[in-house]
Amino acid sequence: MAGRKLALAIAFFFLVLVMPQMVTPAKSSAKSPRFTMNPRTKKQTRDFLKNHGSSDTADLLPGKQEGEGGSDGQSKSGGGGDREMQAPATNAGVYIFSYDIGTPPQRVSGALDIASDLVWTQCAPCATCDTTQPFYPLNSTTAAAVECTNLACQQFVPQTCSAADDSSQCSYTYMYGGGGGAANTTGFLATDSFTFDTIRVDGVVFGCGLDNVGDFGDASGVIGLGRGNLSLVSQLQVDRFSYHFAPDDSVDAQSFILFGEDAAPQTSRTFSTRLLASDANPNLYYVDLAGIKVDGKDLDIPRGTFDIGKDGSGGVALTITTLVTLLDEVAYKLLRQAMVSGIGLSTVDGSALGLDLCYTSQSMAKAKVPSMALVFSGGAVMELEMGNYFYMDETTGLECLTIVPSPAGDGSLLGGLIQTGTHMIYDISGSKLVFESLEQAAAAAPPPLGSSKSSDKTVGRRSWSAPPPLISPAVLLIQFACVVLYMFK
Repeated sequence: MAGRKLALAIAFFFLVLVMPQMVTPAKSSAKSPRFTMNPRTKKQTRDFLKNHGSSDTADLLPGKQEGEGGSDGQSKSGGGGDREMQAPATNAGVYIFSYDIGTPPQRVSGALDIASDLVWTQCAPCATCDTTQPFYPLNSTTAAAVECTNLACQQFVPQTCSAADDSSQCSYTYMYGGGGGAANTTGFLATDSFTFDTIRVDGVVFGCGLDNVGDFGDASGVIGLGRGNLSLVSQLQVDRFSYHFAPDDSVDAQSFILFGEDAAPQTSRTFSTRLLASDANPNLYYVDLAGIKVDGKDLDIPRGTFDIGKDGSGGVALTITTLVTLLDEVAYKLLRQAMVSGIGLSTVDGSALGLDLCYTSQSMAKAKVPSMALVFSGGAVMELEMGNYFYMDETTGLECLTIVPSPAGDGSLLGGLIQTGTHMIYDISGSKLVFESLEQAAAAAPPPLGSSKSSDKTVGRRSWSAPPPLISPAVLLIQFACVVLYMFK
């Protein structure tokens, strides 16, 4: 009998401990698209700084756009002639992913942009097509033009429809900030099927660009991820999305963008802060920046410096197409002073990169650069790596602070470089930004078994966070006690 009880006890122990691991169903396949992208290269960063340094920062700020829209930076003209709309804070195509449009599918590419709300691609026949492959709407059996009288058209860019003005099409001109509106796309709105990897979405409204000018990198268009009705986020009807941009020329880490349920934390060390909105710039994502730490000490930034004004001025918006960070002039002076004092070296002219605070890379090799962190409302702290706010250019031999001043009261932009290495999760339904440092998590991860610390490298996203234990020690202890009690019952 004792032997039978022991056998039953062992079987019970196996059922409560081992079987849950065996019968747990695998995670269902993703219902929302997910993408990986190549890391940004040093050449892309250098070209951006050279072409879009501090000389045109005023054009990047939301309140600096021209047009009837005033401070919102969006000109919406009716009458069937102008049909213009302007998007703020968009400057260059740095992060790009590929997808398919139409039936049969045609491969195109889009530059990610969280500060605009139009999804568009070059369409043939186009007046100014570059080397990228355009989309041929006539070759797609599912393509259709959006009519001028359609609600989506009138909400996007109000216009007067008339038979003499080809009212069957919704025409637009969409102008981007940065460089005085030199980047723009002109065309008509259409609908078609979009395929992201294996996920097909029907009836996506997008811009068919016939005349396109601007620095969009190697992309054939732009994927707007802003808060507007026509952004990809809105049209997919997802309640959150996220992205992670790997450092320049990273080998181990991946750049990616996730939607819906996939846009979830990947480490146990996350922070969150509320997302703000501006009536003047409703399509932008704002955060409540409370302060800045340098070497662990709070800068004495006047209270209210980063607040959004009643007229839409000020505030701190997020962007990924502008690599540099624009900081309110009052806060920037305090940050610059703290950096200069902490580094203790003679500064040099940084106009070759369009940046303000620069040193020679040779002198910086021996310098101790102060640490820096962003402090948000609610106490969330984003600890930065040196590469988030200093850039070393091999061509010029300069090492510069990639934060530049913006006129006091005109607002601030947290650019792509300062977000590098951080997984940024936009919880739209919860109106909050959740973030975690994947780079710091990778650095803190223990080396894999059988390898030395000197050869330890993080490979892909799987090793950024250790999986949680399948069963906690407390549960295991309870299970063992049950077995013991059963044996000696």
